[in-house]
Amino acid sequence: MLRDRKKYFEEASKFNKKIFASKGKIRKIWARRPMEVKIRELVKLQEITATLHPELKRIIPWKLK
Repeated sequence: MLRDRKKYFEEASKFNKKIFASKGKIRKIWARRPMEVKIRELVKLQEITATLHPELKRIIPWKLK
């Protein structure tokens, strides 16, 4: 049982490192984008969120079309 547990945590650690490395790359790409593009994408995400959860529409700071 102890070996299985150790192997599980080793595999989980490797997987986490891969995920965080890819998130770091995405974060750097996102940082290089112009502010207008970031705002447009944020508004799109908020529109999707408001569509899925109408109760959140009143707390979203951007005016939706």
